[in-house]
Amino acid sequence: MSGRGREALLAAGWAPGRDAGYNALHGMLTAVSTVSPDGQASWEPFPAAEDALRSFHGLTVPPAGPGTEVAARGCVVDPTRARYTVRAAADFGREIGARLFPLGVADGETPLLVDERGRLFAADTGGWWVLGESVEEGLAALAEGRAPRRIAAAAHEWRLGRLPDEDVVADLVKTAMVLVYVLHRHGLLATRATRFRVVGLRGHGPVRLDETFRLAAGSLDDIAERLLKDVREAVGAIPLGAAEKAVELLPGTSSKRPHPGVTCTVSAGRQGAEGIGVRLAAETRTVLEKGDGLAGALGELSGYAGQRPLTPTAVPENEPTAGAAP
Repeated sequence: MSGRGREALLAAGWAPGRDAGYNALHGMLTAVSTVSPDGQASWEPFPAAEDALRSFHGLTVPPAGPGTEVAARGCVVDPTRARYTVRAAADFGREIGARLFPLGVADGETPLLVDERGRLFAADTGGWWVLGESVEEGLAALAEGRAPRRIAAAAHEWRLGRLPDEDVVADLVKTAMVLVYVLHRHGLLATRATRFRVVGLRGHGPVRLDETFRLAAGSLDDIAERLLKDVREAVGAIPLGAAEKAVELLPGTSSKRPHPGVTCTVSAGRQGAEGIGVRLAAETRTVLEKGDGLAGALGELSGYAGQRPLTPTAVPENEPTAGAAP
């Protein structure tokens, strides 16, 4: 890494291979002695935190000019200054699946924390922010005034016009398969099955159907054809006209770790909602680790929604049943 941010670190007394020794250890032990008021959370040191504090403890890094993208900020590397964020850090750590440890403060009060992967975070009234994929990168970004990335759950919804000449079940299945393709292509969701639900009275009545369908191997067209056949058979003569119909994409799981939290549902017939509804939600961990993929998927799905505006079509609004394939 080069630039004004790194120059500010060097000017503050840092150098590759620096070791703050006893002072870093003392700061870590002081932080470890801090427990949340409810006694349920405490700091746990880990190698990435120890490495960061040995390298940067005791530095006061000033802003390196007016800021490249946002206002440049100074910081102090001292874990005792941020040790009282233990409760909030424990909660956020559970969301991202990694422990955090206090590193210091920016602007005299904004806590800085490092996680087990060595990433640097800041916590303020606006939420949690990732400053860099390493502590060096994050501290340099603060000094140089490079924009941080906000970490939060995300939820997006679209309303699509109905596909012409398709009944509601075919419309839902075909729309769901578009989402299967887009989310897989952007690395967000590897769909292995779908859950089809029918709930009476526009989603406020009894559950008429709640069944999971594994996706067969093959091309998207073949998978969609098979899924549509299986769903039609399960629906049978269930009346669909006044019911909410929904397809949820279900992810596969890994033996090493659960799939990050992405959920996607396609629905029709919900109270007060026209056409086909699409809801995509991503938990904090996914937004953090798959940020670029999420942005790409959102752009593609928004473009797809723009091709299906909510305009009147020849599709009847109250199909009595799923019926047979045309």
